[in-house]
Amino acid sequence: MTNILAIDTSSEACSIAIYANGKIKKFHEVSSIKHSERTLSIVDELLIDSKIEIGELDLIACGVGPGSFTGIRLSCSIAQGLGYSLELPVVAISSMLSMAYQLNKSENLNKICCLVNAHMNQIYVGRYEFSSGKITESSEKVVTVSDFSLKGLCLDTTFAFLGDGCELINIKPFSVIYPDAKSILELAHLEFKQGKQIKPEELKPIYLSGEEHWSKI
Repeated sequence: MTNILAIDTSSEACSIAIYANGKIKKFHEVSSIKHSERTLSIVDELLIDSKIEIGELDLIACGVGPGSFTGIRLSCSIAQGLGYSLELPVVAISSMLSMAYQLNKSENLNKICCLVNAHMNQIYVGRYEFSSGKITESSEKVVTVSDFSLKGLCLDTTFAFLGDGCELINIKPFSVIYPDAKSILELAHLEFKQGKQIKPEELKPIYLSGEEHWSKI
């Protein structure tokens, strides 16, 4: 059995989940309180609820952005620190992908675009397509608000849009969804079964900038 800890603090949501003993214990809260002041204590509480010790973890999953630089650094530093100290592998998951994954599971929508406010007049764009619950196409980039166009980004009105970047370009979001540790945990478990885990020192945040930085998931 694989015991997994998943963390994402890339947005206003502090989201942490643990899979152990066949069950998922989760904390997910949207708050203005600094995530750095509570994340580790929440991990400790979830470990107690899951009835396991930290040394019984087998894998660390981390939401690596894009999103808040400070928040991404926090989740990555915790994942790296635990990975190093416990000698565990790590799986990196796009935080925007976790948003699209939630909507695909809950609404069975197969074409999803996540738009996240990158500030400085920029938008993170995540374009995802699913088939039978599996990701078939996935790409991410950042564009300026003035350069955003559906056609230029291979998007159309058949996509469901998510994220706080929607308001910057007057698109109505399908629903309000934040990056979620439970989704990151599930995605990481799939990656782990395919042998796609990495060493803690290989964990890198997703910082997207410019057209040349398309990130293929």
